[in-house]
Amino acid sequence: MTLNYVGTCLAFSAAPTSSSCVVISCKQVADVVIDTWRPGESAWTTHRFKKCEPSWLWGPGEPAGATHFKNCEPSCHRYWTKCVFSNGVFYCLSTCGHLGVFDPREATWNLLPVKQCRAFLPDYFCFVTPVHLTEHEGDIFAIYTHQDNSNPTVFKLNMEQNVWDEKRDLGGLTVFTSASASFIRSGLSPEVRNRVYPSLADTNGKYYSLGDGRSSNPPPSPSLARCVAWV
Repeated sequence: MTLNYVGTCLAFSAAPTSSSCVVISCKQVADVVIDTWRPGESAWTTHRFKKCEPSWLWGPGEPAGATHFKNCEPSCHRYWTKCVFSNGVFYCLSTCGHLGVFDPREATWNLLPVKQCRAFLPDYFCFVTPVHLTEHEGDIFAIYTHQDNSNPTVFKLNMEQNVWDEKRDLGGLTVFTSASASFIRSGLSPEVRNRVYPSLADTNGKYYSLGDGRSSNPPPSPSLARCVAWV
């Protein structure tokens, strides 16, 4: 069986060998199009959601950074490039910092009223360096790599207040970033905790140390190799 994949991001809810695994693909089109696949199926199931412009993006009491939202190209918040599975749903991050949620059980799509992550503000964001999205035990993290190759900035989604909180310390966690997917591990040896390890083709062992930039051993460039990933 062959499944053609056309989309800007791909995510799994579990290991592909699990019978409960759900795979989703997000496409960049006029509407939000999400394709799903489950083990045993022979084709993608397509879910199409009409473009929505929620009032909280434009109305009174707009979140910080809303001006940048307004200045984005009309299709910007529909360009979904990062996606992770957590607590039964898929969280999708757009190139303008919008956060959408797809529920595979109900086949529903919603934009969350989350204040824009500082990584996407005009004086902060650069398309050359990526923003990574990952999950750990129900918590959602965004990792922004700086163009000047300084230590990345890590944000944690505060679901109660609908904001991204900047984290100066990872609490002993270790982040592994790559162009295709990123993940977090806990309980590793003390010398690798609170570090961000990028996936690179020829510079193994390079890392950023959060909370103590002086001990970082950064790569020569913040750009990641698109053909190299952590497994």
